[in-house]
Amino acid sequence: MRRALPLVLALGSLACLVAAQGCSSDPATVTNPGGGGNDAGATADGAGGDGGSSGDSGSGDGAPIDAPANTWTFVDFPDSACDDGTKTGIGVYPNPSSDKLLVFFNGGGACWDYFTCVELNTSTHGPFGQAQFTAASRSGFAGSVMDHKSAENPFKDYNTVFIPYCTGDVHTGDTVNTYANGGKSKQIHHKGHANVTAYLKRLVATFKKPSQVMVTGSSAGGGGALFNYPTFRAAWPDTNMMLVDDSLPLFIGNSINPGLRGAWFDSWKLDAVAGPICGAACKDDLSLFPKAVAQKYPKDRMALLSSQQDQTIRTYFQLQPADFQAALEKLNADVLTPLPNYRHFVVPGASHTMLGDPAKYTAGGVGLFTWLGQMSSGDAAWASVAP
Repeated sequence: MRRALPLVLALGSLACLVAAQGCSSDPATVTNPGGGGNDAGATADGAGGDGGSSGDSGSGDGAPIDAPANTWTFVDFPDSACDDGTKTGIGVYPNPSSDKLLVFFNGGGACWDYFTCVELNTSTHGPFGQAQFTAASRSGFAGSVMDHKSAENPFKDYNTVFIPYCTGDVHTGDTVNTYANGGKSKQIHHKGHANVTAYLKRLVATFKKPSQVMVTGSSAGGGGALFNYPTFRAAWPDTNMMLVDDSLPLFIGNSINPGLRGAWFDSWKLDAVAGPICGAACKDDLSLFPKAVAQKYPKDRMALLSSQQDQTIRTYFQLQPADFQAALEKLNADVLTPLPNYRHFVVPGASHTMLGDPAKYTAGGVGLFTWLGQMSSGDAAWASVAP
């Protein structure tokens, strides 16, 4: 695979969505977006506070999460792993007054060999535990879809789960690889999808009967939300559910470099996640995945957010600005728009991710918070918008 400098810069930009974790290849600080009673909310006992630790003593094997109400708490999962093998967990914000749930997947780059994982450092690495979550959540995820104090946020009253990112695999892996370069080697735990299945054992026990679940994420987290959506759907088969992929469009065919696609499938065992949904054909055309997901769950509202020429993702995909825009327009026109339950929200320019500060974004005269409110409320006026 061609190791071009633009790809290096793009991956650096895609990495490190949570500034508290840091990343040596990240050229700029990116606003960290944030990620619902008690059938959809954890119990309000125990110590805690914003970024606090619940002291949760559950076994991790289907035990409900015990966390204080209306504050952020980090919950350790002994059956989870970051890329360095250290354990991680999730942030939870239970609201016993709500029976709705928002799950947010964080972003932070990707890697698939010694060059990208070690030499270029193009993904957010572990550890991600209590200390990292405390730093990431210090502002309460102000301005984002996880901001519980924002009057205009349609998800302000939802129970909320924050899924950190430290596995380098767009939340899709369940494998451990040893990458080598000459006499040097590094073991990388690509356990993003395995972590999700571990989290869901306890989330289902905690949020037993939510009336609505929104699964979303930004950048690599947008891909994580999309690829893990069928797993969430299986966990709550009778619940009204929605999906928002913020800024990781899966373009048609070779608009995503074949070398990149091949590396992802080989290194992360992506076929284990994609194959059951869209078969072997996904290896040649990743756009088949969102199409198959939408067709499998035709009553679920789904959405893609993107700028026309997203600088981070276009470089990651090794595309010129005009080519990225053309690929995005073709994806929307040929794949997503024909699906009755899929919409897109496209803004001009080359910005990357929107859920960290939706108030900043407007398309077709509609603000993103308003548009997301239309989506989540079932408003018949909810429609695709673009410049």
